[in-house]
Amino acid sequence: MKKPLSLLLSVLLGGAGLTRAQTDAPPEREHPTAPDELPPLQESRPRVNGRLQVEFVGATAFPERRLREGIDRQVREIEKYGLDEPNAYDAGFFLESFYRKNGYADAEVTATITGPWQLRLSVDQGSLVRLGEITVTGNTAYDSETIEKYLLGPTRERFPRIRDVLRLPYVDVDVRAGADLVRRLYASEGYLDAEVSDPDPTFSEDGTVANISLKITEGTQYRFGAIKFEGPLVFPREDLLAAVAEQTKNIFTPGRLLAAERALEDYYRQRGYFTATVRANGDPMEAKDGVVPITIQLQPGIKYFFDGVAVTGNSGVKTAFIQRRLASLSGQTYDPARVDRGFRELIDTGLFRNVRITPTPVNGNQLRLDVAVDEAKPREFGIGVGYATYDGGIVSLSYADRNLFGTGRPLTIDAEINQRGYNGQIKYSDPWFLETDYELEVRAYGITRDMRGFTKNELGFRPSIQKDITDHWNVSAFILAEYNRTTNILITPESLVGRESYPLFAIGMTQTLDYRNNKALPTRGYILTSAVDFAPDGLGSVAYIRGVARFSYYLPITARSSLAIGARGGIISSLTDEPLPIDERFFNGGATTVRSFSEYTLGPRDKNGYPLGGEAFTVFNLEYTFPIIGDLFGAVFTDAGNVISDAANFGLEDMRYAIGAGLRYNLPIGSIRLDYGLNPSPRDGEAQGAWNFAIGVAF
Repeated sequence: MKKPLSLLLSVLLGGAGLTRAQTDAPPEREHPTAPDELPPLQESRPRVNGRLQVEFVGATAFPERRLREGIDRQVREIEKYGLDEPNAYDAGFFLESFYRKNGYADAEVTATITGPWQLRLSVDQGSLVRLGEITVTGNTAYDSETIEKYLLGPTRERFPRIRDVLRLPYVDVDVRAGADLVRRLYASEGYLDAEVSDPDPTFSEDGTVANISLKITEGTQYRFGAIKFEGPLVFPREDLLAAVAEQTKNIFTPGRLLAAERALEDYYRQRGYFTATVRANGDPMEAKDGVVPITIQLQPGIKYFFDGVAVTGNSGVKTAFIQRRLASLSGQTYDPARVDRGFRELIDTGLFRNVRITPTPVNGNQLRLDVAVDEAKPREFGIGVGYATYDGGIVSLSYADRNLFGTGRPLTIDAEINQRGYNGQIKYSDPWFLETDYELEVRAYGITRDMRGFTKNELGFRPSIQKDITDHWNVSAFILAEYNRTTNILITPESLVGRESYPLFAIGMTQTLDYRNNKALPTRGYILTSAVDFAPDGLGSVAYIRGVARFSYYLPITARSSLAIGARGGIISSLTDEPLPIDERFFNGGATTVRSFSEYTLGPRDKNGYPLGGEAFTVFNLEYTFPIIGDLFGAVFTDAGNVISDAANFGLEDMRYAIGAGLRYNLPIGSIRLDYGLNPSPRDGEAQGAWNFAIGVAF
């Protein structure tokens, strides 16, 4: 071991050799300072900006790329401010630290300035030291395997690919950090007096193996004792004990005592006691046989009620709009959860970058909500390009005004052109229809799309009203008025198409029960949707009753893989003797149904092979998704489904299948999917399989 004196002698003799001492930190540098002044920041030094050349000598254990990564921070420092003896010394220190963190406990590095912007780092590597036997004594609460898991936790975190303990490098700082984790483990389970020794390494004769000894004195495990309340209770003692039962049911720790204090404060504040304070005290020194008596001091204060809303920071959004979002709180008992719901409702409008709600006591026991907002830009214009297997290239335009006339109601206009046609819509939403919790949505739309064997032309108007019954259950009702026209008919005979132009009037209902953990990228939970609509005879040219349902279930298999199971079905029945128009029928096949068929091609066809659709359908899906790298995932799947011409024959006859695999690249808006589905039993005129490209979940 070389001493720091060598650095001083080197400087006095004018030499460039620098040798670092074996210390835990670089030597402190002295800065000339005036009285009462702080040392100047390093960034205040003049920059010189050069390119440092580093030569490594004797460093054979690691490739040069890793060595440079180990000193990268100091190299950038030198290139910014210049190469001098202290900076060169620090570079040696960083390289030596790199070696020691990788198991070379006796590594020493000498730094030598060999010329302008030239630095030589000479390494005496020593031997790689690996961990040997771990001996734990004094432990009874935890077995030695558990103690070893915590002791080696930091080491395993830095070397995750090494599973065998006897191949792990010995890094003193990591093992000491592991011993600290053992101390925390005992403290977290009530062993507040537990003593865990510093790890004691014993090295093999050749210095390549470090056997570790750890001595533990567990002491007493403390538990919560009787709880005594001091001060006005307001609520029954039994209710207060129930409020802290989870935190105080067994093992005593200061953290759990603090959690009990907070839980009781929340209990009071949720019931209107806005200024309530709680102080919980428990001293292990007063424990008998490990049982700690607890004293909880209560100062509930007075009970507060909401009264009024004051708004600042708004310019485009009307004050009345913000006040109405919180108006339902007026006169209600103060509850922070209600304030949080109001905050989320305002944020979810998209009208604000930030919202701050501060309850302010006024007029005795009244609380005014002071709302400070920072408005976001209300208007957006967007241009998008995309591709889908069936539609081909897509160009879309959109305009949105989230604050129409300052009312906080959104209006959106969308238009799309693709290789199959074009469509557009205007949509107005009122999430607080007539200042209730019902949402009104009104859509006017037009579609022209080339289908297989005909062109669909549709103009429609669809008002709907919906309500969230719970956080997971939504119901809605709608009215549908459309004019439909079928052109460019290639299906023969044309009578198979049904009515070619007709007005349609229908009413319907939908419901959604959604317990997925993520709507865009679900891996857990389920969704159940159903819809029914009724087109009465006499109000339009087509009369029917239709119902569809979907169920999807998502099951995590590992942390990043999951299994998805789906089932769908639908049936429509004409209420007259006239056959249903082709664009009211069900079709199957494509990226979200049976993926061995191209879009809409599964099911009955005319003599030229054009699909005719049917009055009923079923789809069943099973898909396993697994990680490949980063956000890229693979998937294997099987699908089954059918299309039934006559609703009277609804069932599982004539099922068609798909077996396939695909890739998914996960984005916040959903997965970009590329799938190939193989048709295991193709019939005459059918392909062996189909490629499908889409965005979003398959089912």
